[in-house]
Amino acid sequence: MEIREAVYADLSVLQRLGCETYRHYFGSLWQNSDELDAFLADDFGDDVMRLSLNSPHSCWLVAEENGGAVGFARLDFNTQPDSLAPTEAGAKLCKLYFLPESRSRGLGAKLFAAAERVAREHRQPVLWLDVLQSNQPAIGFYQRQGMHQVAETAYVTATQTTKLWVMKKDIND
Repeated sequence: MEIREAVYADLSVLQRLGCETYRHYFGSLWQNSDELDAFLADDFGDDVMRLSLNSPHSCWLVAEENGGAVGFARLDFNTQPDSLAPTEAGAKLCKLYFLPESRSRGLGAKLFAAAERVAREHRQPVLWLDVLQSNQPAIGFYQRQGMHQVAETAYVTATQTTKLWVMKKDIND
């Protein structure tokens, strides 16, 4: 597997992968399909993606095998959840997704390590993320990468509330 930083030309690939993987893993959790569509448009819409890909405060990584993208990660720098102390701003791992057929082969650990390396290069002292409290496989994966739960939060829509854990890892050298 090759991991590289995404460029603007990857926009449509990231949008396709993002919507496909999100719907596969999390689509059934949404009670309202219009809210799911709005969420995906907000996360992977043209304008949002253009801004994010061109921002010095974000980094997208693409994981490729045999010339095709099989996964991706997105980091946002100098951010913090409300539940962490102001001195704990760092890199948020916003996304780490793989196509279903590419899971459980050790690729996620490699992409996580690449994301952590990028966060260190950007002098981020903490790597943090939000994860569904019900997503035990993901929680276990992140724990194996050295992260631990530090707070609880929620994602709230008009029709539902989804409980999340905030997990973090200190990455100071």
